[in-house]
Amino acid sequence: MRRATSVIPWCVLAFAVVLYLSVLPLAAVKRQQYEQLFVLPTGVLRVMSFQFKEVAADISFLNALVFFGGTKTQPDTHKYLPEQYEWMYNNLKNSAALDPYFLDPYYLMNAILIWDRYKLEEVNDLIAKGADTRTWDYLLPFYAGFNYFYFLNDDEQSFYYLKQASKRSGGNPFYDSLASRVAYKADKTELAIMYLEEQIREAELKGLKASVTSLERRLELLKGIRQIEVAVESYQKLFNRPPTSIDELTKLKLLPTVPKEPNGGSYYLDSDGRVRSTKDLK
Repeated sequence: MRRATSVIPWCVLAFAVVLYLSVLPLAAVKRQQYEQLFVLPTGVLRVMSFQFKEVAADISFLNALVFFGGTKTQPDTHKYLPEQYEWMYNNLKNSAALDPYFLDPYYLMNAILIWDRYKLEEVNDLIAKGADTRTWDYLLPFYAGFNYFYFLNDDEQSFYYLKQASKRSGGNPFYDSLASRVAYKADKTELAIMYLEEQIREAELKGLKASVTSLERRLELLKGIRQIEVAVESYQKLFNRPPTSIDELTKLKLLPTVPKEPNGGSYYLDSDGRVRSTKDLK
């Protein structure tokens, strides 16, 4: 009897694995072919996994990772369908809930969901909780701090987490510099460039080539925006007003050439004089 009882958790776990793998291909099909992508609720998965929560966390993460590596974004937006984002979000949320010390789900949340602006507050709350749990780790407070500043306009929380990153890294001046930039409301585009360069470096160390490609495209976009911003700042100093178009900058040779937009769009100035892209609006 005892032997039969000991087999039950393994049977339940095997069932959960089969169930997860069976619904995985649904992530790539269009919405009209199904009502919604199915993910087990966290509470149910926690009960079903018994003492194998870390294994269930791995499976949830792998579901999201396999989808990300094997499913193409929409060609016109370079983004996924809303229901696909939701499915990936729920898998990563489950993974973090089952094993809050597991770093990779937080990384994938930050590399995909945050930068594609999907459930920004909810996703960054998960990353911040991960930073509070992994008390030795400097990377997650760095991500959380940046996101609070760049995406959520919460300077107080941003400063707190960036200072945590600095402390945990042994006083790394890189994180101190970012924290001081937040404190003095420094330029967001420069901060974003520094952040993405650091994230790409981490991705390369982890061997996550798919996320490096998407991050490099975002980095190129931001570098193009910053190049034009510098020219706009020079124009404002000369004429005490913002330019009305990028053409004005090139005519005055403040901008030698208009940078190539990596997503196939084009840069322009909005009514407030801010540099934007037709493909990736900020």
